[in-house]
Amino acid sequence: MKKSEKVFVCAVIMFAAIATVFFGIRRLDYHVDEVWTFGLANHVSGGEPDIEFGKKYTGWGFYGEFVKVLENERFDYVNLWQNQAEDVHPPLYYVFIHTICSLFPNTFSMWYGIAVNLMWMIPIVIVLYKLSKSITGDIKQAMGIVIVYCSSVGFFDTMIFIRMYAQFTFFAIALAYLLKIYWDKNHGRKFYIYFSVLLIFGMLTHYYFLIYTFAVCAAYGIHLILEKRYVELRKSILVALGDGFFYILIWYHILGHLFRGYRGKQALQSALSFGGVINGIVGMFSQMDSELFGGLLIIFIIFAVLLMFLKVKSKTICYSYKTALTISTIFYICLVGKIAPYLSFRYIMPVAFALEIIVCCVLYRLFGLIKWNIKSVYVVTLLLVLINIVSFVRCGFYIPKDNYSQKKKDLLASVDGADCIVYIEQNWEALNYFQALQDANSYIFIDEDTKDILNQIDEDYILVTTNDYKDKFSEYSDQMVVF
Repeated sequence: MKKSEKVFVCAVIMFAAIATVFFGIRRLDYHVDEVWTFGLANHVSGGEPDIEFGKKYTGWGFYGEFVKVLENERFDYVNLWQNQAEDVHPPLYYVFIHTICSLFPNTFSMWYGIAVNLMWMIPIVIVLYKLSKSITGDIKQAMGIVIVYCSSVGFFDTMIFIRMYAQFTFFAIALAYLLKIYWDKNHGRKFYIYFSVLLIFGMLTHYYFLIYTFAVCAAYGIHLILEKRYVELRKSILVALGDGFFYILIWYHILGHLFRGYRGKQALQSALSFGGVINGIVGMFSQMDSELFGGLLIIFIIFAVLLMFLKVKSKTICYSYKTALTISTIFYICLVGKIAPYLSFRYIMPVAFALEIIVCCVLYRLFGLIKWNIKSVYVVTLLLVLINIVSFVRCGFYIPKDNYSQKKKDLLASVDGADCIVYIEQNWEALNYFQALQDANSYIFIDEDTKDILNQIDEDYILVTTNDYKDKFSEYSDQMVVF
C-alpha cells in the first residue's frame, strides 16, 4: 500500500476504535450469551453458575466465581476446552477471552471482551480495504467501501457484542480475499497453506463458518470449472477434506455438537424441514436491512436488478468474482435464516462486509453511467454514510447490542438498592439478572422447590422474574418486577 493508503487505513481504525469505546461506555446491560462468554471461558465448574437456592447473596455472590478468573485458575485452557466440549460452540474465541481475563485475575470488565473484538477489528479493516481495492481496481472506491462499512450500525454491533462474531468476520473476509487473489492466478503452495489455516481456525471459531466456506468455495469452484482448472479444483477439494480430518482430530467434539447437541439437532431438523423457509429468510433480510441499509434495501435490490438488466442487454454479463461473492452471500443468509435458532443480526454479522461491497459496487457502477463532473464514488459514499448517520439518529446514537432501552433502564433502577427474591427454573437463567443484581442490596434465588420462602420472609423485598413465570405469582403483582 502507498503511504496515503496506510494513513487512510490507520485513520479508519482509530475512528472505529474510538466510536466502539463510545458505544461501550453507553451500554446498559449484557445479553445472556455475553455473560456466558465469560463463564464458559473462566468458570471451573462447568458452563452454568453454581447457585444455592434460598441463600441470601450480596455483591458479586456466585457471579464472581462464574465470570472472573481466580488467582489459582489463570491460563487454565484444559478447563476451557472441557467447558466448550459440554457447550455448543468451538473454543478459539474463548481462548482469547480467558487469556485476557487471566492477565487481570479476580476482576471483571466488559472491556476484556470488547478488547478482543478490537484486536480483530484491526486486521478486518486492513484486509477489507485490500479486498475492496482488488475487486474494484480503484483506490477511491475501496476507501468508500471501508468508510461505509465502518460507519454502519451493523459494524459497531459486531464490535460491541462480546461473542465470536468479530473473529468470525475476520476469517470470512480473509477467505474471501484469498480466493480473490487466486481468482485469475494459479494455485501455489502458499494458497493451500493459507487456505488450510483459514479453514481450521474459522471452524474453531463458529460452526456456521462451515456454511460460509461451502458457499464461497462452491462459487469459486464453479469458476475453476469454467476456466478448466480441474487440477487446482481437485487439489483444493483434497486439501479441504484433509483439513476437515485434521480439524476433527483437534476438535472431535464437533461430532457430538452437530449430531447429539440440542443446537446441532435443532439446526439439522430445521434444514431438513420445509416449514419456516420464507419467515427465516425474510426475517434475516429484515435484520440486515435495519442495521446496514436504513430500511432502503428494497431500493438497492431494484438498482441491482436494473444493473443486471443493463449487463444482459449489452451482453457484458459474465461469471465474475463479484457475481460469485453475491451468490455465496445470499446462499449463506438464506440457509442461516432457515436453521438459526433466532432471527438475529448476529448470524449475518460475518457477511455484512460482503453486503456492503455488493451494494457499493452496484451504486458506483450505476451512478458512473450518469455524466456529471463529480465522480460517482464521492456521491455514493456520501449518500450511504448519510444513511448510516440517519440510522444512528433514529436510535438516539444507541445500537442494538448496547442493550439500552428506557424500559430496561427503569427495570434496573427498580432493583437498585433493593432486597430481591428471584425466581428461575434453570440455573442458566440467573445470567439474565447479572447486571441488575450487582446493584441490589441482596438477592435470593428460588425455584419451584423453594418458592415457599416467599411466605416465610417478613422483610420487605421485590420479586424478580420474567414474563414466562409471572403468572405463577399473580398474588405478588404489587411487588413484582418483570424483566
